[in-house]
This record gives sequence, structure tokens and C-alpha cells, in this order.
Amino acid sequence: MKLYLLALIGLLAFGNKVSGQDKLYCTNNPYRSWWNVVHYTLEANIPTTTESINGTVTIRAVATQHTIDTIQVDLQSPLQLSTVKVNGIYRPALKNGNAYLIPTGYIMKDDTFSVVLQYQGIPVQAKKAPWDGGFVRQKDEQDKPWIAVACQGIGASVWFPCKDYPGDEPELGADLYYTTDAAYTAVGNGTLIETNNDGATEKEWHWKVSKPINLYDITFYIGDYTHMRDTFRGLNGTLPLDYYVLKSNEAKARKQFEVVKPMLRAFEYWMGPYPFYPDGYKLVDAPYLGMEHQSAVAYGNGYKMGYAGADRSQTGVGLLFDFIIVHESGHEWFGNNVSINDVAYSWIHEGFTTYSETLLAESLFGKEKAFQYQRGCWRLIRNDKPMEGMPGNCDGGSGDHYVKGSAMIHMIRMLMKDDQQFRQLLHDIGSTYGYKTISGPELERFIIKRTKLKLKPLFAQYLRTTQVPELVLIRTEKGFTYQWQSCIEGYNMPVLVYIDGQAKWLRPATKVKQFKSATVKEVKPSPDFYIRCKGLE
Repeated sequence: MKLYLLALIGLLAFGNKVSGQDKLYCTNNPYRSWWNVVHYTLEANIPTTTESINGTVTIRAVATQHTIDTIQVDLQSPLQLSTVKVNGIYRPALKNGNAYLIPTGYIMKDDTFSVVLQYQGIPVQAKKAPWDGGFVRQKDEQDKPWIAVACQGIGASVWFPCKDYPGDEPELGADLYYTTDAAYTAVGNGTLIETNNDGATEKEWHWKVSKPINLYDITFYIGDYTHMRDTFRGLNGTLPLDYYVLKSNEAKARKQFEVVKPMLRAFEYWMGPYPFYPDGYKLVDAPYLGMEHQSAVAYGNGYKMGYAGADRSQTGVGLLFDFIIVHESGHEWFGNNVSINDVAYSWIHEGFTTYSETLLAESLFGKEKAFQYQRGCWRLIRNDKPMEGMPGNCDGGSGDHYVKGSAMIHMIRMLMKDDQQFRQLLHDIGSTYGYKTISGPELERFIIKRTKLKLKPLFAQYLRTTQVPELVLIRTEKGFTYQWQSCIEGYNMPVLVYIDGQAKWLRPATKVKQFKSATVKEVKPSPDFYIRCKGLE
């Protein structure tokens, strides 16, 4: 106990040093960094008749360094831990905000150990899922219970105890045991292993996830579901397709989900094999708009085309597909397979996934319409703050990491001047970083190396400033001058322009350059670059 108190004093000092609870929660602090989670077993009792839940979480982990005898486990109030065991020995747990500090006893480097956590309480109820996060309890059209959870922003510790840090995914996945009223289906991630009836009133559903998984992706759905099955012949063989929809939605789902197979075919072409063949692909009716829950995608778009019936691009193309099916499924490649170790780099998840909408449109409707859709969505960019956040601060940056992130990727594609090489780049990102967590700078370096393009200024400009580069063109007696303004020092991104209708690549810099041709009448930049332009005078 003396060692534990010394460790606690150190933790409190650490918390004060890095500005309190948020830093404690958002950083890979010393009480997280010495151990690596290998597997989660989550047993949760989720009744439909009361808001309270209770359960047990078993964490299997490995010491990657010599232990400091204390670990941090996260669980958000009003949920509470009741008992804790480390390697079968009861241990105390000291609450520090949403973190619990648990003495482990001495554990040597490379040792495997287990932490068993029993908990109970009433979890936070989401007010506007999936944006704020928490439990969602509704009634379906038949006035039957319909329950789910969404927790990307708020964190998985809003409903079960865990190491709630994005840089540590369980390499061997998770076993999920959900017990609820026997009349209802409890859907989870991965493959359904078995169901067990506890008498006539309750039923347990065992789901198994075989691949690494983001903790915010671990989820459940409870409702009066009907189950529809299909298969997809893809790059890695036969992929099971499972659809769990409310019974009243079965006819609509059979029609709306017809897009799944052509979508998966398009995504496999552009981004590589579906990453989770052993765990299958599921779409599940959810009582909120949608979420990218790995192998169990939440669907709540009302069986409408576009974004809840609207075209985000205002081009007409956005109404040719169901936004939620496409976007949330695209996350299986970027977000679930290639994952970030800090929310500051959310542009990797959201930028590439938003670009998957363009790739889907290109495969199904042609390149011209796809590019129209891409450019049309740029109207949603706000430039309110940089789209890359500050690492270690729970800072996901601007919501521009969706559309502006996609625009940046589109410009990289343009600069590559080779769609097949761009496609190979997406494949290479998936094969290199699949089932791993990475940082933004790590991916930047990888893209620069693979493309052999000088993209460092582009990343600095679009990720870490709100300025939109302006191409300034001024007519002269000999032709025109051109330069970049409203940009970082040394910005020198090439840009495709049309000089009197003829395509020409210019290489502007922050210093003035001269284009010599006295006959030039008109210069227009390609619309596929997210820039501003001050035309010839």
C-alpha cells in the first residue's frame, strides 16, 4: 500500500503538471504507457425496463516496460467500479475524476496480466447522438424498446471501464456478452458465436471480434430486429453480409441495401480488400443517424438517399447514393483499419473517408459526376480553425477535417497526375498501417515518400492554418505574373491552370514569377484545387 500511495502522489503531481483532468485523460501518461492491452472481454447486462446497467470487463494486457505498480483505468460518472482484481488479487481503486488508479503489484516487462473490473450504474444518456455520445433509449414504431450507444467523441468509458486511449487497440480483439430481455435481439461487433437463454426472461448474445478494434467502435444495438443474410464475393473470398433491421423496415431495407455489394466492390478496387473478412460486414438499424462501428455499421438515415434526404454538394450527385451507408462503411478502411493514436489527427479518419464518397460516385456514376460532387461539398468548409488539432489535448481540430481533408486528398491526387498510382497509394496505406494506430506526421512522411512529391508545404498549409492560398495573376506587357499569397512562407504547390483553354501546370511560389506570352487573354485555375484566385488585371 505504501508503494501505491507513492504512485498516487506521482500521478496527482503529473495531473497538475499537465493541467489537470483533461490532460490526464487525453495523454498517454505514465500510468497508461507501460502496458499494452491485448484483449477485452465485456459482459454487460442491459435490461430494456430500467436505465441501470451492470457488468464485468476483463482486460488482458502485457507489460511493455518495467511496471510503476499502478495503472489507470477509465470509467465515466455516474457509472462506478465496485470491485477490482489484478491477477486474481483484489485491489483498491482510487477515483480521480473519470480515472481510477489501481495498484498492480510488481509486474516484470513482457509479463501478461489480467485486470477484472465489475461496475454498475446509470450511464450518460446522449442528448444528440452520435455527436454528443452516450446511451440512446427510444421506442420503435411498434412502441417497443430500441437501445444503442454511440461514443466516438465522449469515449468508450462512458459505458464500460477500459483504457480509453486511442493509441492502444486490443490486438486480439474482444469478446462481447450482452444480456437483455429474451424477446429482443442484442447485436454486437464481429461474429455471433452463440446465444444462451437464462430461463424465459433473459437471453445472452456472445459476439466475437477477431481483429484490433477502436474502443469507441465497440457497441451494441438492442431491438425487435429481423435478420437478413447475404454474401459478397470479394478480393479475399466470401464476405458474410448481415443486416439487422427493425421488423417494420424489412421491405425498405431490402431495397436500400442493394447498394452494399457495388459499394464494397468499388471500395475494394480503390482502397484494397475489406479489412475484416473474419468478422463480416453488418448494417444495423440504429436510433440515431449513423456511426462507423467496426463490422456493425450503425444506420439511421431514414432509408433516404443523400444525407437524410439532402444533397450536401448541391450538385444532384449527392442524391444518387445513401450518404450514411457509404460514409460509415468507408470508415472500415480509414478509421477502423487505419486508426489514429490521437484525435488531433482526425483528418486521417474523416478526410479519407469523406473522399471515399467521391470514389464510390466515380465507380458508379463516372469521374465527371464524382468530381462535381467533390467540389460541390467544398462550400461546407468553414476555415474556422486548423483542421489538425493539438496532440495530447483531446483536440480533434476543426470539423473541416471532413470536407477540407477530402479536398486536400483530392489535390494530392491531382498533383500525382496518375489515377492508378493514387489508387496504389490508398492500397499501400491500408496494407502498411492496417490494424495499427498512427500519427498524422507519420502518414504525411509515408505519402511524401511514396508519391515523391514535395508535399510538406501543402500539409502545413491545409492542416495547420485556416488560410486558403490565393493565386494572384497580374497582366504585364510580356504576359502575366503569378504568385501565391495568403499562405505560409515558402509555399510552392504546383497548380493546373487553363491558359486560353489550354492546360498548363504552373509552379507558383510566394515570390513573383513571370509567364511570358503577350497574346494571353485568359487564365483560369483548375476547379479541382481548393484555392482562391485573383484574376488578370
